[in-house]
Amino acid sequence: MANISRIMHFILHGLSTNAIQHPKTVISILAVAVFVSLFFVAQVQMVTSSETFFPEDSVVYNDFKAYQKDFGTDTVFVMVKSENVLEPYVFDYLARLERQLQGLDYVISTSSAAGRVTEKEASSQEALQAAYDSGILEGIIPRRDTALIIVQVPELEQPGAIAVDMEKAIDFVDRPPGVAVEASGGPMLDYQLGMIMGMSMGMMFGVALILMITILYIFFRTIVRGRYLPFLPLMAVTIALAMAFGLMGVLEIPMSMILTGFLSVLIGLGIDYGIQVMTRYEEERSKGLGVDEAIEVSITRMGKAVGLAIVTTLVGFSSMYFANIPDLEYFGMAISIGLVLSYITAIWFIPAVLKLVDKGSSGYQKPAPNALDRILRYTARNSTKHPIFILLLVIGVTFSSAAMYPKVDTLTDFYQYFPQDIQAIRFMEEMRDLTGGTDTISLVIRSDDITSRKTLQEMLTLSDYLQAHEPAVQHTGSLASVLSDGDSLPDNQDILHLIDEMDPAKRRKLVNYPYATLGVIDLTVEHLDGKRLDDALNNIHSSIEFIQPDMDITITGEPLLNNEIGHTMTDGQIRMTLLSFVFVFLAMFLIFGSVVRALIPMAPIIVVIAISGALMWILGIPQTTLSISTNSIILGLGVDYSIHIMHRYKEERENGAEPRDAIQTTISRIGKAIVTSGLTTSGGFAAMMLSPFPLMVWFGIIAFSSILMILLLTLTLLPALLILLDRPGVNYLNYRISSDDNIL
Repeated sequence: MANISRIMHFILHGLSTNAIQHPKTVISILAVAVFVSLFFVAQVQMVTSSETFFPEDSVVYNDFKAYQKDFGTDTVFVMVKSENVLEPYVFDYLARLERQLQGLDYVISTSSAAGRVTEKEASSQEALQAAYDSGILEGIIPRRDTALIIVQVPELEQPGAIAVDMEKAIDFVDRPPGVAVEASGGPMLDYQLGMIMGMSMGMMFGVALILMITILYIFFRTIVRGRYLPFLPLMAVTIALAMAFGLMGVLEIPMSMILTGFLSVLIGLGIDYGIQVMTRYEEERSKGLGVDEAIEVSITRMGKAVGLAIVTTLVGFSSMYFANIPDLEYFGMAISIGLVLSYITAIWFIPAVLKLVDKGSSGYQKPAPNALDRILRYTARNSTKHPIFILLLVIGVTFSSAAMYPKVDTLTDFYQYFPQDIQAIRFMEEMRDLTGGTDTISLVIRSDDITSRKTLQEMLTLSDYLQAHEPAVQHTGSLASVLSDGDSLPDNQDILHLIDEMDPAKRRKLVNYPYATLGVIDLTVEHLDGKRLDDALNNIHSSIEFIQPDMDITITGEPLLNNEIGHTMTDGQIRMTLLSFVFVFLAMFLIFGSVVRALIPMAPIIVVIAISGALMWILGIPQTTLSISTNSIILGLGVDYSIHIMHRYKEERENGAEPRDAIQTTISRIGKAIVTSGLTTSGGFAAMMLSPFPLMVWFGIIAFSSILMILLLTLTLLPALLILLDRPGVNYLNYRISSDDNIL
């Protein structure tokens, strides 16, 4: 461990010397790096689909993609609303709009009420009413004030062109008075989400930037001299942000919904390193050291502590690689890259700037104590005076909070992650209401010949059994049910003729014509999630095993995707949390060389994890694909503050200070820097609370609250534990040692 310490000292000494001797060269190198990085920013691709929630080897997701490839097309629903759509002028508008849509590129087929009646019927309100009453318009006119035009389009990686063309076509056709039109569906949703994601990312970053400037002006200005120097950590992290964003393009990390918070989170996290370095620099200057000596001490001393702290932070974010959710893996990778770059700019760029702007003037005066100094002294004094009371209070809160954690719900409906007020989502909710809030589970049938009468009869038998014995199944549909039309199946010689005469768009959803090796049984089920969905899927599997049809069957559909991500989230959170605990403990053990000293920094973290779970339950915030990473993030970030406290406490103890005096000195010297760091970090997460995406808002609330709780416990619980474990007759910490015996 002593070798690691010497290696770190050698590297940091070299960087500080380089910054002192060649400050302009350092700044020039970083300026070129930023310029090159900005070139690659344009290569970052935006992703709005759910594919980033599933790993490449996910059987459930790959089955669904195969189903979409063979049977699926993207569907755009054009909803036409009027007081009474069974009016000739409305049908005339439907016909004109449908013809306009049919002329668009990519459109495979369209279907509307205008195509199900004759021109003569369309000109008579009585005939239209009769057609509606007879059921001819079922599914196309779900109710008297709403008519649908269903447009089938191919699945494209960039659906924006389709969405734009659809909107232009709708605007082009003259609309009768009193008629309203909206379009929604996969392409429209992806297009609208892409636009909102870009605006959301810019807004969150802007808010985070304003918060950083405000916090630095209020708190850090009392630590650092000068009008502009307090904002130097912000400049350093901004450089790191630009380079990290460019590397996302190089590494092909996509910009997904979760990654929209990348910039605001990283600016709050990365600014911490610059704050810590500059705080130590100002302290050394106040002792009378010159610029070069102060840079040397601050980089070699604080740079080592910050470097070790970043290891634990990286552990927290790196654990996201084990979540088995690509979106979280990308988020963890992007943040990890940004943190490393923030550390580099803190220990290389900031010293170079200080060398240029600090002229080494004499008469340096330490800032006078302010309200925050008094609060910190009061906190340190009472934490060391009443350690047992603080410990018992924290234990009580922890156990009561832990009892609420298991009650937090898990949200797996992807559409609930999106802004609920955008047009596409409102439309989809209205469509769900029109269809009774149902979902579709599809059984993909594989057979040598789907069109054989024997295979079709087996499909009918299975469909009838499922509808009779599975309460969740409300309706079934398949090629067999279409051909039978409620009666017996036609003879073999008539089946192929009927399939050949079928509407191509309808046929595509039933059989992979003309190969006829794949077919589908669609099960319309009530909206299910959690255990109810598990039970329904188990019943469907049992029914298939009972019927034992002579064909291969794969069960797929969006409900299965939701079910899969729910289980992945639960397993991923447990796995990430356990691995984070293990890795952070090992890192702490390597850093402090003692089991006791390794466990002390983790005490505040355990408390905050329990309280954050209780807070989620109280506020009604569900677990999401992003919030499951909260425990790992809390572990990585929380230990960061504890390392700074314990590092300085050890330094004071080895200089001969008694435990109580060592804590008082530690809090008074670095307490303001830790508070500033905590506020800037929480500010980065707070910016996410302004996101239009509920997923980001919920995560921002919990992360913001957790960082503030970690800050409070670091300044109260941690000193109490140090006093209890480092008192005469106990001395578990054994801090009266040579600094060469331990990394810190």
